[in-house]
Amino acid sequence: MSGRKISTKTEAAETLEATRQTQAERRETAERAILEAAKTIVAERGLDALTLHEAGEAAGYSRALPGHYFGTKSALVSALADHIIAGYAVRVREAVGPADGLDRLCERLSFYFDDCARDPVTARAFQGILSAGLTRSELAPIVERLNRDSVDGLAEIIKLARDKGEIRADARPRAEASLILASMRGVMFQWLTVPDHVSLSRMRDALVTNIRRSLAR
Repeated sequence: MSGRKISTKTEAAETLEATRQTQAERRETAERAILEAAKTIVAERGLDALTLHEAGEAAGYSRALPGHYFGTKSALVSALADHIIAGYAVRVREAVGPADGLDRLCERLSFYFDDCARDPVTARAFQGILSAGLTRSELAPIVERLNRDSVDGLAEIIKLARDKGEIRADARPRAEASLILASMRGVMFQWLTVPDHVSLSRMRDALVTNIRRSLAR
């Protein structure tokens, strides 16, 4: 008798755990679809056009679901930014690997432009979020975090390259990282605005060449 009860309890626990996992998987799938829908809306019509209801509807779910998952539009935008960054980080790791020197820094810069050319929708949505931080106070902390994280990441790569003796000993990692990030985003803004007048591949090559020269020992 007691053995059967233990078995029954174990089976019930396993069933409950499987149900929880399935629910978590369903939520993850729904959240990803909502974020992808939000990304398309921002890329095509701008951040002002994005609403929680429309993101849910465009993703194929109820209009109320994004509100249940994210709560507010600002929270949705923050999650969208993290979603874009996380996807980019995965692609960088797969294409370039960990950066530990000047060559890897330049490879990462080149990949940034190539990745944006491959997926301009994501690039435009991300640029829209960055631009909105100038005028929307609720988004300013999000953009500040994005900028800080980007500078920190580039600065760490530059510091490692400096420590290896590959670049100038007097190079200041955070200052150089800020200049590089500004150049990357400036080029991307121009290309997204007037793609027919900007050769992204030429701008990519010119920027990489300039960075190599400016950091050379």
